Amino acid sequence: MKETLHIYTRVSSVSQEEEGTSLETQLELGIERSKKLGMKHKTWNEGGQSSSKDDLGNRPVLVNLLKGIDDGDVKHLYVWNTDRLSRNMNTWGMIRFKLIKNEITLHTPTGKQILSDPQTNLMLGIMSEISQYDNKLRTERFRLGRIHRIKQGFWKGGPPPYGYKLIDSSLVPHEEEKKWVSFIYENYKDGKSLDEIRTLLLNNGVVTRRGNPVWSHGSISKLLTNTHYEGFYTYTDKKSNETIRVPCPPIVSPTIILEVKKWRDKRSYGKDDSRRTKTSNEKYNYLLRDFLICGHCGSRFGGNHKKTQTSYYYCSQKQKNFQNTHTEKYTVCESKRNIRIDVTDELVWDTVLDIVSKSHLFMESVKSELVENDKSYGKTKDELKKLQLKVNKIDKEIKDVTDSIINLETIKILGQRDKDEVEKIIKNLEEHRLKLSGKKEKTILSMSEEEKNQKWVDWVKEFGDRIGEMKKSDFKFEEKKKFLEGVVEKIVVKNTDVQEHELKIEFRLPYVGDKLVWNDEEKKSKGYILKNGKRSKVLRVNLLKKSLT
Repeated sequence: MKETLHIYTRVSSVSQEEEGTSLETQLELGIERSKKLGMKHKTWNEGGQSSSKDDLGNRPVLVNLLKGIDDGDVKHLYVWNTDRLSRNMNTWGMIRFKLIKNEITLHTPTGKQILSDPQTNLMLGIMSEISQYDNKLRTERFRLGRIHRIKQGFWKGGPPPYGYKLIDSSLVPHEEEKKWVSFIYENYKDGKSLDEIRTLLLNNGVVTRRGNPVWSHGSISKLLTNTHYEGFYTYTDKKSNETIRVPCPPIVSPTIILEVKKWRDKRSYGKDDSRRTKTSNEKYNYLLRDFLICGHCGSRFGGNHKKTQTSYYYCSQKQKNFQNTHTEKYTVCESKRNIRIDVTDELVWDTVLDIVSKSHLFMESVKSELVENDKSYGKTKDELKKLQLKVNKIDKEIKDVTDSIINLETIKILGQRDKDEVEKIIKNLEEHRLKLSGKKEKTILSMSEEEKNQKWVDWVKEFGDRIGEMKKSDFKFEEKKKFLEGVVEKIVVKNTDVQEHELKIEFRLPYVGDKLVWNDEEKKSKGYILKNGKRSKVLRVNLLKKSLT
């Protein structure tokens, strides 16, 4: 009975058809070898798979072949080269052990290898090391080549982001998609929720890249944080940890991006100091929910409105833990009880109002801002206009530089100028473009700071002289919340015992117990100084009573 030569074929997933090593060539040489040996043949074709991994998860054909070796069904194995089996040191060691243990005769185009022979085994080991070195060298050349192209402004690989297409390996705005990117940003800026934007996209028949007519919240949210639309993206090389900033054509204006970032900060909901605004599907407003943070686990609080029972605030970690049971996201929180909304709202509002109305620092801020209000407000608006003009000017310069780079690349391809000279000019232009992008980012940051200043002036103008009015019972809920946003940073909640909670109100400025000290009590014309108070006030609250400490 004829013996069988088992022919194993594979090509690299990186280089599918290296000269002389295609799947067809490997099989032909294997069959030719079987004929010379007077054997039957059986083909084990792995196709295009990488051989550099530590395991055989992507090599099902080889796994079955090794099982046949262990079962004694395979005695003669043919490979074009030992690196067809594996280029990984650990994996090749395991395979070689199985071949020696089962006394397999290994065949290659150069002849047969008796692995139990010490000299043959040594030579195979040396060949394996050379193969691994060659593989690592090729991988490194590929990595460095990729980084070089990315630094030149070419796309890093994979599908381009929504709103772009690839032309000559570079990102170019997709005329139809970029319209909907701007649409999403504009609507989010105008206060639309993700759910409302999704509905608008559905009504307009806008489909995702995969042809799905219904956009997920995650897809819209990711799109709103994509830096490509600002005019750049970053690529981090895993081996060197080098992060490269790559310019690309912007789609959305800096002003709109700034507004969207501001809205996202307000709507975010997590363990940091960010706050969430009311979304379209929320039925009730809560005065303090966006300020309350659990002092035990750091999570934000939620609100539960009851029609017939007592409404309460609660640590949102309890709800998350119900979803995350038996997962690594499960967090132990020592918060034992919820906190009544009615008692807590009243206590905190009265306390904040009392502290602020007695604060000399607050009154001094109001006086200063109101006296300079018209000047500072006008100055802020003028400054914002100047900064916007500066951004527009930088955008134009970036476009001019980019156009110049494209023209020079064309000249280089056509051979109209010396290649080295052109590449040197292009390199200088790319460096200049990066500097311009950095300058643009700093300018946008300055715009953000000016907007904050303008917001503070607006807030002081609205509430500075209305302390007396705020003490009335009919003061509007929305205005109460807006006032609190101006003076309170956060409120940390802790359980002190089974029934009682401790509330630590943290103010934005040291309003608590500040003092006005005259330079001369008898001659007040000599002026005064303000001594800062504390930034926090601790309260205690339970189901039946409230107290200050």
